[in-house]
Amino acid sequence: MGRRGRRESPFISGVSTAAREAVETRWYGRMTRQPQLAALVTAKGAPREPFHRWMNYAQGFSPELVRVFLREAEGLDPRRTNWPLLDPFSGSGTVVIECARQAVRAEGVEAMASLAFLSSLMGENSFPEPPALSDCTTWEQAADRLKLPIHRAALMYAVGRRHTSAGKPNPQAPPLLEAFEQVVRMMRDDLRKPLPVVNPVRQGDARRLEHVEAGAIGGILTSPPYLSRHDYTKVLRPYEVVYQHWYGGRSAAQRRTDQLPAHPDALARPSSAQAMPSAVEEACASLLAGGEKKLAAVVGAYFDDLFAVLAECRRVLRPGAPCWVVIGGARLRGVYVPSDSILADSAAAYGFTVRSVRVARNLINVGRKFGRLTSVAPRESVLVLRRQ
Repeated sequence: MGRRGRRESPFISGVSTAAREAVETRWYGRMTRQPQLAALVTAKGAPREPFHRWMNYAQGFSPELVRVFLREAEGLDPRRTNWPLLDPFSGSGTVVIECARQAVRAEGVEAMASLAFLSSLMGENSFPEPPALSDCTTWEQAADRLKLPIHRAALMYAVGRRHTSAGKPNPQAPPLLEAFEQVVRMMRDDLRKPLPVVNPVRQGDARRLEHVEAGAIGGILTSPPYLSRHDYTKVLRPYEVVYQHWYGGRSAAQRRTDQLPAHPDALARPSSAQAMPSAVEEACASLLAGGEKKLAAVVGAYFDDLFAVLAECRRVLRPGAPCWVVIGGARLRGVYVPSDSILADSAAAYGFTVRSVRVARNLINVGRKFGRLTSVAPRESVLVLRRQ
């Protein structure tokens, strides 16, 4: 669904498109096409850069986007030590790593324990010689010999490199020990010049940033998961499985079921935004009309969570601070979901000014007629917001 080159089903007939047309019309004239961002909203540049290259994670964005944010974000003062930056969807740690390379304080929040663990080791200043593993035939055997966290991280990266970007075993990948040796050399080379700043990543929930005080953050750059673009649990399963071998704990699925807010106001919406936007309700109704009950529930839950995150971001940002959100739209069983327009339309209710919507690229090459609109396609955009 929503993937480039995949055949799409027709739009479902008999269900109104008026609400989604309205939100598209409100924002389409304010969108700017910036094709130079197309390469920056992907992770293509990461494999060539120190520290970023440790993890093969195609679903992230480029370190160059972080550098653009540090240069261009309105109201940003990244050298203020009492106002760190934040990425509440830290993933592979692109924001915290690149900020560390630029000597800028930042912190990340990541739901998956394995990713938070890997990012936390970027602050090491050396790579000790690992134990001999030449007689190990499985990663489990190798894992049982590794005691230092930095060595365990190297094994996690090596196992990850033996899988595709979709998390499936790659028959063309090098043998485990060869992949491990490659990762060790790479990590050792990068750590010869340690990062000038150690930026923490905490395992947590982006909807409940209970450890962050109100007004304590100087800027946010983040990218929430895209609707139906990737199955992130499967993509990251190789890392999580190896991590659980040592550290156990609840699974990612179990952590997502924890709904109790730590703040009384953590999941509260502004009074002007209590109801789900009509564009989201309309998309869900279209999916239900097509018999897609599960997808309709996914879309509703996705935006419910996204708006909870937006409210928390507003709470932790200092007044006037920038918030850039990289987000992708979707076409689900023929139902168009303009995520960027919906988020931009809702941002004002959550205490943000929308400075611009920068369209990096279309996620599907061919646009379609959508109600009275002649041609629309799901987009990947950077929403440039500023906390009021």
